[in-house]
Amino acid sequence: MISKDIRNKILNSYEKKEEKIFVASLIDIASKFENTDRIFHTNFLDNYESSIASHVLNTLKISYVKFDILEDIQRTVIFFIPEYLNKKDLNKIFDEYIAVLKIKPGDKEAHYLKHKDYMGTLYSMGIKENLIGDIFVNDKGGYVFLFRTVIDYFLNNLDCIKRYKVKNEVLSVNSDEVRTLKISYKSEDLIISSLRVDNVLATLYKMSRSEVKDKIQNGDLIINSKEMLFVACNINENDIVSFRKCGKFKVGKIIRNTKSGKIVLNVKKYT
Repeated sequence: MISKDIRNKILNSYEKKEEKIFVASLIDIASKFENTDRIFHTNFLDNYESSIASHVLNTLKISYVKFDILEDIQRTVIFFIPEYLNKKDLNKIFDEYIAVLKIKPGDKEAHYLKHKDYMGTLYSMGIKENLIGDIFVNDKGGYVFLFRTVIDYFLNNLDCIKRYKVKNEVLSVNSDEVRTLKISYKSEDLIISSLRVDNVLATLYKMSRSEVKDKIQNGDLIINSKEMLFVACNINENDIVSFRKCGKFKVGKIIRNTKSGKIVLNVKKYT
């Protein structure tokens, strides 16, 4: 039983309103789980929400599992599963709640559609973003992780991406086709003077530092799903960086240092 004092203590450790709302909702789900023998789960969580959730649930010492069946999964779901259910059946449990919608344009049209095209269409259809998981794109089309409760809505209403007609198919999360999905990256090595995020962004997107600063202060920079307004922060390996209207990339390794003291940094741009 989660006491009122413990609940308030955890909530008071977060300052932002949206964090408090998220944590309160998470504690409510955990409390319901403790009082029943039913399976409960969160909505899809971004990296930042997932890290908060792990911290809160570990503090409360509540058992949970994450839906992160692929290496490149970035939007996970936390499941609360009663002890009497065999943990070996996790994949079966995941499949009962989550499926993948395969969106298939024609062979020629598929080459013209990018990740942002699928995402823009799906997010414009009136379904809350936290009910939509990762979107993978390859030469066969788009693959969208969704709760089964909203699958029929997309099957009945999604008939085109941009101006291209599409066909839809529902896949199990345990299918071989889903299990081999990977994010498509374009690797690029940058020569930069420092790991400051404004320096990296200016180099990668060929912008002036003042242009980058203005966009950051306008709220256009997201690092690991968290809005970042601090221009001088450093990026780290494996950070996921989104720069609104410019692109998204994953920070790779430092390749080497040049004789002039500059850094050669690998980044993986989402295609």
